[in-house]
Amino acid sequence: MKTMLSHLIEQFQCIYNGSPWYGDSLLQKLEKADAEAVFATPAPGLHSVAQQVAHILAWRRVLAERLKGNADFQVKINSASDWPSQAELQVKGWDAILAELTENQQEITQLLSAETDDLLDRLYDGKRTFRMLIEGVLQHDIYHIGQIGLVLTLINEEKLSQKV
Repeated sequence: MKTMLSHLIEQFQCIYNGSPWYGDSLLQKLEKADAEAVFATPAPGLHSVAQQVAHILAWRRVLAERLKGNADFQVKINSASDWPSQAELQVKGWDAILAELTENQQEITQLLSAETDDLLDRLYDGKRTFRMLIEGVLQHDIYHIGQIGLVLTLINEEKLSQKV
C-alpha cells in the first residue's frame, strides 16, 4: 500500500527529473540552457534562470531545515536570501548552483523517506502543517519551472532575431 508521503516523494522526483504531465521536468528545462543564457534577463522585471533556480532552492531549504527540526530557519520574502543578485550568482557559478539543487533534491528525498505519514499532520510553525509546506514547495517548483521556460523562450527568440 502506497502512503501519502511516498506519493509526495514521487512528486518531488517527477518534478525534478521525471516525466511530469505538464511537460519538462526542472532538470530537462535547465539542460536546454547554456551557461551564458542562465544569467540573461530578456526583459525588464524578469528574473534570470539562475535567479529562478536560486529562488526555488531558497524555499526548498526552508522545507529541508524544518524537516531537520530547525524551527528558526526562514527566508524573508523578496530579500537577498529569497532572490540573490545576478552578481552574487555569477560569482557562485552555474555549476555550483546546479550542484546545490542536486544536493537539495537528495536531502529532501532522504529526509522525507525517514518519516511516516504522521509528519503530514504535524505543525511546523505552530499553525501550519508539514503537508501544507510540502505541497506548497511542490507547487512553487512547478510555477517557477514555467517561468524558467518563459525566460528561456524569450532568450532563444532574442538569439534568433539577432541572427537574422
